[in-house]
Amino acid sequence: MLIDPYCERWLDRLNTPNDALPGVESTYLLIDGVFVPGLHRLLDAALPSSQATALLFETLPSCSDETRDVSPFLLPYRPSHTRVQTLLGRCSGWPMVSAIETGESQPQLAERLAAWCVVEVDDQRFNFRFPDTRRLPAIFDALTARQRAEFTGPARRWSYIDRDGSWRELAVNGTPSGVADRAELDDQQFAKLVSASEVDEVISMLQYRGHQVTGLHSQHHAAVSLALRVASKVNLDTISKLTWCENCLVEGLSQDELQAGAQLAQWMSPASSMEQNPRHSEE
Repeated sequence: MLIDPYCERWLDRLNTPNDALPGVESTYLLIDGVFVPGLHRLLDAALPSSQATALLFETLPSCSDETRDVSPFLLPYRPSHTRVQTLLGRCSGWPMVSAIETGESQPQLAERLAAWCVVEVDDQRFNFRFPDTRRLPAIFDALTARQRAEFTGPARRWSYIDRDGSWRELAVNGTPSGVADRAELDDQQFAKLVSASEVDEVISMLQYRGHQVTGLHSQHHAAVSLALRVASKVNLDTISKLTWCENCLVEGLSQDELQAGAQLAQWMSPASSMEQNPRHSEE
């Protein structure tokens, strides 16, 4: 699991009709299939043939069954599909569910989003991880107004499951727009997204080093985020930064940024360094 378990009765938000959004004809779930490979097959088996899922990777060159099983996909959502709701319970704890309310048809929305599955940066192509709801807010924030319009089109609402397992909203404005002809980011946008993913990268590296997540993932993420913010004000190398973040998770870190900075200064002091590396005192 990478985020908190979804809030109890999280699907209730989708089961309540929203009459305040004129022109909205359908609600689609955007699901990142990489976290529960093959989920689209189970959902298709539970849906009428007229309401099948739409795989965003389907148009990629050399798309295989293995690729399909990890593809993001669109699912037409109906509150009456109780079997579908049961299967969606498998998503809890994974950053993989958005709900899009739009007047576009499923094929139209699939075409719009598929255009953003791969982006170009300096003539290099990258898998654009917008279906991952940990990445989505930073991605939306980094796009220009025109790119946002091409990305979300006439959608009147785009909700996503955040790190704490509850719904959050993107600030979409329902702007009619064509589908992106060439999804491309400039260097500044790319750098912004790399910076936004640093906390998750550090958490991943700590887990590789054997650190186990205890407590809620959202709290884990918040602690590492604060640790990195105060570390950015001093010149820590990569290994020291990792060790500092791990220390914060083990020993605890004040939620006040000034006090957290004082903890870092204490941790960096010569006496503290000797305690962390006692073999230095023997040399």
